[in-house]
Amino acid sequence: MTFEDTAQESSAIAASPQFQSYLNNDGIDDLQPTTRKHRVSSLSLSDLNQWQNGLTKLTSSTSLSKNSSSDLKKVDSLAKLSRNSSIIRRKKKTVIDHVRVASYAFCFDIDGVILRGPNTIPEAVEAMKLLNGENKYNIKVPSIFVTNGGGKPESARATDLSQRLQCTITPAQIIQGHTPMKDLVGVYQNVLVVGGIGNVCRNVAESYGFKHVYTPIDVLKWNPAVSPYHDLSEEDKKAAKEVDFSKVSIDAILVFADSRNWAADQQIILELLLSKHGVMGTESKTYDEGPQIYFAHSDFIWATNYKLSRYGMGALQVSIAALYREHTGHELKVNRFGKPQKGTFKFANKVLTHWRQGVLDEHLKKLSIDDPNALTDADILINEHGEEIINQNRLETYDDENDSSDGEIKEPLALVKKSEKITLELPPASTVYFVGDTPESDIRFANSHDASWHSILVKTGVYKDGTVPKYTPKHLCENVLDAVNYAIEREHQKELLEWNETAGNDSANDSSSNLSHKINFADLVMTPSDSKRDEPVKVKKPVNIEHESIEVPVVLTQEIEKIKDIGISK
Repeated sequence: MTFEDTAQESSAIAASPQFQSYLNNDGIDDLQPTTRKHRVSSLSLSDLNQWQNGLTKLTSSTSLSKNSSSDLKKVDSLAKLSRNSSIIRRKKKTVIDHVRVASYAFCFDIDGVILRGPNTIPEAVEAMKLLNGENKYNIKVPSIFVTNGGGKPESARATDLSQRLQCTITPAQIIQGHTPMKDLVGVYQNVLVVGGIGNVCRNVAESYGFKHVYTPIDVLKWNPAVSPYHDLSEEDKKAAKEVDFSKVSIDAILVFADSRNWAADQQIILELLLSKHGVMGTESKTYDEGPQIYFAHSDFIWATNYKLSRYGMGALQVSIAALYREHTGHELKVNRFGKPQKGTFKFANKVLTHWRQGVLDEHLKKLSIDDPNALTDADILINEHGEEIINQNRLETYDDENDSSDGEIKEPLALVKKSEKITLELPPASTVYFVGDTPESDIRFANSHDASWHSILVKTGVYKDGTVPKYTPKHLCENVLDAVNYAIEREHQKELLEWNETAGNDSANDSSSNLSHKINFADLVMTPSDSKRDEPVKVKKPVNIEHESIEVPVVLTQEIEKIKDIGISK
């Protein structure tokens, strides 16, 4: 019987009603992915005329001085608009190919997608070039890496990937299985870190901020009889600390990386789980006094450069849970990180948001108001208080500098008080494409938590072509390059559709479509005088004044209709 035959037989057993997997007792399969209440635009993040929060323009002057921002007021109605509607009317296009930052993003698994064992998957290099803007649409797509692997610092992983992929990957883009364990710093004083080689994982844990970090080789140096069939090497003895574990209470066991010595690690982990308050050499009668245990991930198998998959940390977890149940008759309570866990999903969303903001900031040029080139060169102007203001002069030509400006709206766009901090709120990614090779962790991860995540399964890792994956991806393709090409083309069609939905229409008699309503811009702007600032403003009836129109999606018209404090300036 082959390895794959055994795996299929195990899957059949797992499908039986009597079987309960040690790895599937956390209710993830019962989760319903969240859906968004509001549409998120597919238009580029860096097309400034899509932004409405913080949109500003001077009331009367075309030049910007240090004192100009003191005259800025806020129009709440504009803050209610989203990137889905455009202040400056666009012309219809058949392709969008100006340099910009995508509204969507990518998350990649590493093993089986970018790497296979020690080797780099060849298509990965070209895939990164496309994401960095070397594509026919000139769009740069933010991306991060979410791997269940670990056992090394995020900085080392980033350096290795940078060399392999021939582009800059930063530690801020890397989430390893144990990266979310940073949040446990301060919760536990004494931790046993398991996995990896030598002191590497100890050093990683200490870099996170853990104060007292111990490893299995410390325990074996204290008392070699803990694992009688293993002798420490000279290198192990140098790495091990001198500790009397009969006097140390271990608060938590953190399995950071794959075990290099299953026999010794299982002996030590189980002894601590069955101990009184995490002290070696003691035994609890109730089996509920031991430390908490955390696993960086639960991958049962993983792909190497060997022709068959190898057992991973999930298999170690199964082994320990089975031994614990056999010994105690109870189920082991396990805390899991890594894919497909919800904690790692939340952590990934946080990291992705920061990285997308960084990519956008890098793309947009920010200059001080005092800079002589500010009006012509800056996308964002920074006043003397550090507040960020969209440069209206740049805004009016940012979208398509070669197009005629006949369709531009000439009224003031919005006014913002000096006392208010002006920021560009980053919207969520319109779509997050997650590329993985393992249905049980990667595809399950992408499918379980948020409907805006789009799972892509590749054939370069654990998944075997021709088999039916336990968790169905939204797209199946050969490799990571195919995955990136698929997403870029799919998103360009969505961006183009939305672009043209709100593009200018030459027909003056064109009626409102089902997708949008036309409103007069004057209905959205007011500049109340100082004498009437505190007086209630009555809502005026629409008047037949010729103004340029902007198109607002149906979902936003309800918000506009609720505005009671907007008048028309005369």
